[in-house]
Amino acid sequence: MGKITEVDKFLTINQKLLLEVKVGDYTGIYDSRIDDIVGKSMHVSMPSEKGTTIPLKPNTKLHISFVMDRGRLSFKSVVEDRFMDPLPMLKVTKPEVLFREELRSFFRVDTRLPVKIMVDINEGDIVRQKMFDAKILDMSGGGCRVFTEAPISRGDIFEIFFLGNMEKLDSVKVEAKRIRKVEEHIEIGTEFCSISQHERDKVIKYVFKRQVEMRKLLG
Repeated sequence: MGKITEVDKFLTINQKLLLEVKVGDYTGIYDSRIDDIVGKSMHVSMPSEKGTTIPLKPNTKLHISFVMDRGRLSFKSVVEDRFMDPLPMLKVTKPEVLFREELRSFFRVDTRLPVKIMVDINEGDIVRQKMFDAKILDMSGGGCRVFTEAPISRGDIFEIFFLGNMEKLDSVKVEAKRIRKVEEHIEIGTEFCSISQHERDKVIKYVFKRQVEMRKLLG
């Protein structure tokens, strides 16, 4: 994990953030955005969930992160104040240091998520697309591990459909990087490809939420 002290190069107006609240009345992970930076504080949009504003109270501790350049930058902060006019806004402490983790090395979690995958099948001179059942065994911001009986080889690119299990993300394309035979099935290590930053943010938000769920289950 690297440490970055030149925080002003990375904390900019309109930067999208993920706010994680680990304790208190509103534990969870929420989307936010930097609206303004004033001295040693930042104004960020007050998070909401399903159209309902999450009124985080002053002194609420936050773990804030965002993804860029194939790595996650994170820092700890605290809610200093909150405003409702003209827009719901939080005033949070601006960090002096950011911590960086390489994308492929952080927050990979077990999911056991049922999905459909669409694979190109060569039938002579014709290429047909066929859907197969599959399961995502684990996932990170960089890719996922897929279990299926579909005929996939290393280097193949195929599409994963999340069947409504990924908030505001219907599907994503992946490349098969590693293949392991498991009886009549295969286990595929994949990396996301042709994925926008907005789509990756949705994946990372899901992974964060899954982490929170697992922590609660484990106590």
